Amino acid sequence: MRAIVLLQKIKNKTARIGVIGLGYVGLPLVIEFGKSKFSVTGLDIDQNKIDLLSKGESYINHIPRKSIESLIKNGNFQASTDFSLIRELDCILICVPTPLSKNREPDMTYIVATAEKIVPHLSHNQLIVLESTSYPGTTLEVLVPQLERSNMKADHDFFIAYSPEREDPSNKDYNTATIPKVIGADHPKSLELANILYSSIVKKTVLVSGTKVAEATKLLENIFRSVN
Repeated sequence: MRAIVLLQKIKNKTARIGVIGLGYVGLPLVIEFGKSKFSVTGLDIDQNKIDLLSKGESYINHIPRKSIESLIKNGNFQASTDFSLIRELDCILICVPTPLSKNREPDMTYIVATAEKIVPHLSHNQLIVLESTSYPGTTLEVLVPQLERSNMKADHDFFIAYSPEREDPSNKDYNTATIPKVIGADHPKSLELANILYSSIVKKTVLVSGTKVAEATKLLENIFRSVN
């Protein structure tokens, strides 16, 4: 029943979308959801980014200022450093960096720190989607345990999925809306919710059997692109 309510909100575009991390991954998502008439909240710890967005300015070269200005004009976007706004949201997309450490190992600092900011404000029936590039198992082994410190259970009290950011550098024919979106979840309801959500802004979704598979897909794509 809980999933049905959220599903209907997504379908009729009354679901409130939150994007955490307003860099080259998060900001294009904000724009696409805004263009699709969703109410969007962008969250970031960088006050300078928030100030620029609030004035309708872009700080990413391939994102024109007019894209930000249109969001502001439509009145369905707010940018903030106040993570307590999470409790007002229905779907939360995590788009924070996952750099390599000095030992060339995945640095989970930003994912863990983001989860810690979410936990005090996590509410029942919210959909949490990780988009950050990482190794297979990150969603289940790093993100979920942190979120469950809220005394809520993943895929029961809240829904969880993984859908990696994808890009086709230097190819002007493909962008956030036209590149097929890979989506993985470990519960059918979470997968259904994430699929309906992303289907609202992209032309094609590709569903896989779980979060680990989706995470592996992203690594394979990055390695292929790097080699070539």
